This record gives sequence, structure tokens and C-alpha cells, in this order.
Amino acid sequence: KNWQNATRKVTAVCFCLLLHVKTKRAGRLLMNYYTMNKAMRYHILIACIFLFRSRNSSAFSLFSSSRISDVSNREKTAPSFKKSFKRNNNVSRHAEVNSQSLVNFECPLLDAGYPPAVFEYETKVLCKKPLLVYLPGFDGTLLAPFLQFPELHTEFDVRGMVVDMEDRSSVEDLKDFVLAFIYEEMAVETENQIVHRPVFIMGESFGGILALEVALSIVERNKNIHRGDGSTESSSSSIENIIDLQGITLINPATCYLESNLAKYGPPVTKVSPLAYPWELLKLIPLFTDEYAIPQLLLILQSKALPSIIDNAQKEAYLGRTAFNIPSKLKFMPQGTLKWRLEEWLSKGCINWREKERNLGNYDIQLLIVAGEADNTLPSVQEAHRLSDLFCKQSQSKPLVHIVQGAGHACTSGSRVDLAALMRNAFGDRLFTDGRRAMKSIASQNTGKYFGMEERYDRANVGLNPIQYWSKVNYSKVNC
Repeated sequence: KNWQNATRKVTAVCFCLLLHVKTKRAGRLLMNYYTMNKAMRYHILIACIFLFRSRNSSAFSLFSSSRISDVSNREKTAPSFKKSFKRNNNVSRHAEVNSQSLVNFECPLLDAGYPPAVFEYETKVLCKKPLLVYLPGFDGTLLAPFLQFPELHTEFDVRGMVVDMEDRSSVEDLKDFVLAFIYEEMAVETENQIVHRPVFIMGESFGGILALEVALSIVERNKNIHRGDGSTESSSSSIENIIDLQGITLINPATCYLESNLAKYGPPVTKVSPLAYPWELLKLIPLFTDEYAIPQLLLILQSKALPSIIDNAQKEAYLGRTAFNIPSKLKFMPQGTLKWRLEEWLSKGCINWREKERNLGNYDIQLLIVAGEADNTLPSVQEAHRLSDLFCKQSQSKPLVHIVQGAGHACTSGSRVDLAALMRNAFGDRLFTDGRRAMKSIASQNTGKYFGMEERYDRANVGLNPIQYWSKVNYSKVNC
């Protein structure tokens, strides 16, 4: 395992160098560090920090981890912002908590030491914001939308579900976990009284299926409570269980999985020999990316531009710290896990949803649907319009559909969109702030690889020094 970790880090360093060093000059530049320009020196420094960041020596303890609970072994342990759940056949209102659970709910900005989030947490402002629960795709991580979290924080208390690669929960299990988490987090004590804050759910890919399942369960349960259904608790306690669901955001929802390229090319990969599996898995990567992913990454690394939502030093430092942590968060998906998630999550989840569509009834759910224009994994654009028409018949307001120019499946919630602005536009009357309701004008007017990108906020020719990622201004840890 240590050898695999070391190999991953060395590979990442080599990749970083290859991106920045022209082939013909590579030997000479690497031999003479001082012939490099400032940008190159910073990139080499980033690579070296990345290589050694997991060492426990005092010289590198500053870079040991971006998780709050692991920042320094010499200091008092800070709280871990994670709730864990395990499968339980009798899960209803509250799921059991288990430290060894394979399903966790995290607060990504607090875990990453993002100063505005830490400040609001310590001043008890964060818990009064509307709750936003992000449900990931079948990879089970929070990596796809991580660029969006700081800007979403201006409106929401952002939380996310993380599912371990060894997990074997069904869609029904996951739905119960999400409901249990929302029940625990929605109540806030203010001035000696308990109030329920608004809840928003965001589901991406498979998370779109799960978000719809959760939403329908919430709506049905709230109806039962209002009717005084005997299946619920007594009237007074039942009212306390009403979830104030204000909106659902779907990003490339996998409700169309059965008609997708992933349904065509994914299942055969689960049947190959274990030796051939890694190679066959790599063949699926083109389904998830797009033509602008690498060019935009190079723009960031070369300090030529930044995503429009990364517009200050604290956000750039958060971006850098998260990038350092990607190898530890992006896990290899075992063959058995791929098989389980394709069959139990996507295939069965899609079939179950299609059955519920026929008897959807009158569900007044405020909906925002975001689809990648170049999604090769799912027919997301067609599905966005289909779902819009479906819910338009069932609710009082027509869902808002937004198509992200040139975005592939895994990049739809990346640098080519401003999700916070879209959510203000879709749910503006249900939110408390008056921020922008569209992407910044320069970023939206750009084309090709520059779409969604802007000149650096500080107009500098070199990116933020990696050492500054952990400075007192750009990084905070929660005090116990």
C-alpha cells in the first residue's frame, strides 16, 4: 500500500513537470533551476511539496493534511465535521451512527480550513443558513463540484455525502441515510426556540436519482403529517419532523442511464479478467471528460486565468489545498464496486424511478436542472428537457433548465458554470442574499477554453505561492 501511494505521488510530480516543461528544453531547464522563470519555479515547488507532504517530519508538518483534525499532531485535536451511518434494516427517522461506517456526511469547507466558513461556524452563523446537501455521482466523492463550494457558501451551509469504495448500500439504504442526516441537521436553536431551516438538495449524476427519491419521500411524509395520518407520531411531535424542502438541483441526472453510453460500455468492463480490468476501466475515461478539461487546467497552472468563481486569495488557497489532497480522495474503483454501482445504483435506481414517474401525482417541487452540452456519458440535455416537461405538469412552476457550454459529464459542475448564481436565479425568492444571478459577464462572453474563465483577480503573472495556502489569512482551523 505504501509503495502504491509513493508511486501515485511520483507519477503526479512527473505529470506536473511534463505539463510545464517544453520537451526540447526539459533536460537543460531541470539541470539549471535558475534558468526557469518564476512561474516554473513555483510549479516545481508545488510538485516537491506534493511529493513530501505526507511525511511526519517537522519540516513538512505544515503540509501533512488539509483536514482540520490532522493539521498538526502537536496541537489540540480539532473537531471532525463528519457524520457516519451504517446499513440498518429498520432505518426510519434516525440512522445509527458508526465510526467504521462506509457512508459519511462531511462539511468540505470546514474540513479544508476555508476561513469564511470557519468564522461563521465559530460565531454560530453557519448553522442558521439554509442547508445544502450535495449527493455525488457513482464515484461517491465530493471532487466534481469542489470549485463551486466557496461560492455556494455565500448562500448555504454546504454539506456532502461521501461513500467508500467498499460500501454495498442500496439506493433505499442511501435514501434513508440522507433523510436521517437532514432530520439531524435541519433544526436550529435560536433565542430559546427550535426553528427548522430551509433545505436544498443537489444531486449529480447518480446523485440526481437519489435526490429525486429523497425529495419524493420528504413531500409524501410532509403530506401525511399535514393530514394527521395515523402512521406518523402524535400531532405536536409530527410537526417538528416536517422538512422545509425549498429546492432541488439536478446536474446531469442519471434518470436516463438505461439509454446511455455508460449502460452500453460499462457492464462489459465488470466481466473482464482482473488483470485486464484496469486497462478496460481507463477506456471509459473519454466518456466522462471533454475537450476543454486539460486546456483549462493548463490555464490555471500557467497562471493565465482562473475560473470566474475563484476570485480572491482565500478561494485560490482553498483550490490549491484541495488539489494537493486529490490523490488521497480519488480512490481506485474495484471491479466488484463498479459492478454493484452500475447494477444496484444506476440500473435499478433508474428502473425504480421510471415506475414512480407513471404515478408521480401532484408534487410541487421547485427544480433546477443543469446539463453538460458535451456529456458523452448520459444523454443529459434530452433528459433535462424531458424532466422539465414531466415536472411542469405536476407543479405550479416550470423547472429552470441550464445547458453548460462544451461541458462533459464530470466537468459540468467545474469551471464552466456558476452554480450559486444559477440557484439564486432559480430559487431567488427562497434565499436570503442578493448576489449575482448569472456568471460574470467577461467569463460568459469568452469562448472555447476561456469560457467561464477570467484574468487572475490580482493581475499577477504567477499564481499564489503554495506556502501561502496555509497562511493565517488563507487558512483557518476550528478551535475546540
